[in-house]
Amino acid sequence: MDSGRMEDLQVPKGSLIFRQGDAGDQMFLIGDGRVRLFLESEGNQKEVGVLGPGDFFGELALLRDAPRSATAEAVEDTTLLPIGRDVFAMLVQDDLDTVFRMMRNLGERLARTNIPIQILLMRLGRIRIGLCALKRLLAADARSAVMDVVALGQEAGMGLRAATEAVEAWVEAGAGVYDEGRWRMESAEQVIKLVDALSVLAEA
Repeated sequence: MDSGRMEDLQVPKGSLIFRQGDAGDQMFLIGDGRVRLFLESEGNQKEVGVLGPGDFFGELALLRDAPRSATAEAVEDTTLLPIGRDVFAMLVQDDLDTVFRMMRNLGERLARTNIPIQILLMRLGRIRIGLCALKRLLAADARSAVMDVVALGQEAGMGLRAATEAVEAWVEAGAGVYDEGRWRMESAEQVIKLVDALSVLAEA
C-alpha cells in the first residue's frame, strides 16, 4: 500500500493489527469498532487502553521512526483508516488542533506504558516459571530434576523465548543449570537458591 494513501481497512474481531516491536510506517484512525492496546513481556500482558471510533493509534512509530511500542488488537469487527507518512506530515503542518489532541493522547498512553510496568511483567513471568518448577519438584518429592523448558513454558502460559530468559535468570541466581533446552536441578542447595530468589523477587 502506498505510504501516503488513505484506504479503509476491515479488521475482524480478534485480529492483531500490529505487534509490539514491529516496524511501522502508518498510524490508524478508528472509523467503527474498538481496538485494544497492550504491552507484552515474557508471556504476560498489560492493557494500555481500549480505543473507539474517532480515536487514533500507532502515531509513535511515525513521530519517532521507531518500532511499535505496544500490540494492537481488534476487540470487535473494526474499520480503520490508515494514515501514511505523507498524510501525517500534512496533518502536522496544517491542522494544529489535531496535533495537540494527538500529543495529549500520546502522553496519556505513554504514562501507562512506562518502564516500571515492563519490569513488573518481567518479574511476574520469572515467578511463574519458578513456581512451576517448584511444583514439579514437590510433586516428585525430589531434590533434583531435569525439566524441559518448552513444556515448562507451556505450563506457565509463556512462549519459549520468555521461558528461556526466565530460566536463565534463575540459573544466574544459582538455581540449577541450563543446557540445550533443559533446566537441571542437581542438588538441594540449588532448590534452596530458587526458593530464596523467588522470595526476594516476590517482595521486590
